[in-house]
Amino acid sequence: MTARADDLRSGTARPASAWSRVYGFGSVYAKSLRDSRLAFLVMAGLLGGVMLAVGSAIPTVFPTEASRAQVVRLANDLGTVASGIAGRPVNVGTLGGYIQWKYGPVFAIIAALWSILALSGALATEARRGSLELVAVAPLGKRRIAVEKLAAHLTVMVVLVVILAVAAWLAAAAFGTLPGDAIPVAAAVGYALWVGLMALAFGGLAFSLAQLFGRGPGAGIAGALLFVGWIMNGYAVSIPALAAVAELTPWGWTANHLPLAGETDWLSLLPVALAAAVLLAAGVELFVRRDLGATISIPTPHLPTVALGVKGPIGRSFGDRLPVALSWGIGVGLFGLVMAAVSRTIADEVAKAPDLAQTFHSIFPTFDATSAGGFLQLLVQLMFIVVGFAAVTLVAGWASDETSGRLELLLSTPLDRAGWAMRSAVGVLVAIAVMTLVMATLVAFGAASAGSDIARPALGTLSLGLYAAALAGIGFAAGGIRASIAAEVVAIVVIATYLVDLLAPALKLPDWVHQLALTAHMGQPMVGIWDWAGIAACAVLAIGGLVVGGLAVRRRDIGR
Repeated sequence: MTARADDLRSGTARPASAWSRVYGFGSVYAKSLRDSRLAFLVMAGLLGGVMLAVGSAIPTVFPTEASRAQVVRLANDLGTVASGIAGRPVNVGTLGGYIQWKYGPVFAIIAALWSILALSGALATEARRGSLELVAVAPLGKRRIAVEKLAAHLTVMVVLVVILAVAAWLAAAAFGTLPGDAIPVAAAVGYALWVGLMALAFGGLAFSLAQLFGRGPGAGIAGALLFVGWIMNGYAVSIPALAAVAELTPWGWTANHLPLAGETDWLSLLPVALAAAVLLAAGVELFVRRDLGATISIPTPHLPTVALGVKGPIGRSFGDRLPVALSWGIGVGLFGLVMAAVSRTIADEVAKAPDLAQTFHSIFPTFDATSAGGFLQLLVQLMFIVVGFAAVTLVAGWASDETSGRLELLLSTPLDRAGWAMRSAVGVLVAIAVMTLVMATLVAFGAASAGSDIARPALGTLSLGLYAAALAGIGFAAGGIRASIAAEVVAIVVIATYLVDLLAPALKLPDWVHQLALTAHMGQPMVGIWDWAGIAACAVLAIGGLVVGGLAVRRRDIGR
């Protein structure tokens, strides 16, 4: 907000415009909404774009009733172990039913992860670094600050729910080819509303916990419960002992709400909505009643002092990024551990039924479902996109040295710009290496528990780290030009890569289109098949981006 000179001399200020109070700098709500624009674009692309992409691909891959019948047979024959991963198969021979079965929980997890990250830091991060104290001295009040920030998140969530509902309906209307492919408006709305409420329930939990324990523990606990609840609900049928625990989570409450597949349970959404409202309100009250930045420490093992180096850009950058890298490594690694643990069982079920193996091969011709590694390879695409967003957060941390103003202080020492950029970038790459090692170790434990080959899946996990390093290199290069766009560029590359790799084969686009996706050049590392050209490309992007970023920083003013 600005004021004219005559306004300042007369002691009055120009009132904020109506638009600036909605989007801009005229209110806490408007400022929070403006700050969410990147997250909104990313989430709109993920939710709406992926829904359209999947909707367009399914009729292309399964264009006939015979091919749909094969999908139904596969879903029913895989048994309860596979249904614990993919969910209960209902009307999977239709476009909506297939999306609900294979991708239904994925959209909810993506939206919930964003809500957890956004709400856990909405107040806790600013309170910790002291920026809220400047806002709190204005005649606003802590409650108003919290409510307006929360209202901005809810606004974005409502718009995303609308986008997802329209995308689901439009995907079926535009690409559906067989009877039953149409998705009614009510079904699309029911699914999108479920995704939004699930995201707000877990995001509200993170929001409340962050006021007590800080952003990291709040987000970590909420994220862990998100995945644990999903896994327990999936295996509640095959492992009855988990059913009682699953019923305590939103996943269990809404287990029978499958609107895209034609089954609805609208009443099950009420407890989820109530839980979200209570948790969000509790987060506001906790913020109002506590001192700014005051948190309760959770006793946890501390990193050794040597890991938190402050004697140079590499050590300090590595120390700053290490907690984030460990969190992503443990999260992705635990998912890989569970999948590796059940992969042998699923592969054996497929191998014992020749007809099932043939059906599986006809649907996924490039994968050997009779091996544990082949089954894990099917899940790598999901892990690539998660690791991609891990790279986004690590690059954002690297760029924050400049965007937060800290770099100006660092450069007052005998440290040149290019040296800082490249050496601190090396610290990020080392953190990615640690993240990859954690993931590989957990996947190896899962494979060992299943009695499967350990070496190939563990080594195959290294491809995730190489991909993350390549994305980080792209972020370094973009950050060298302008630090504020580093994370944005990486996020755009992650989304574009996922969409190209998903759509190009399904829509039978020219091969050169598919080759634009870096993940198309990784081979099948979970079964020991590596594409060395892709590995070299990852290394070139990582190292080349580091060098380009350093050279670019040297040729511009800091903060521009």
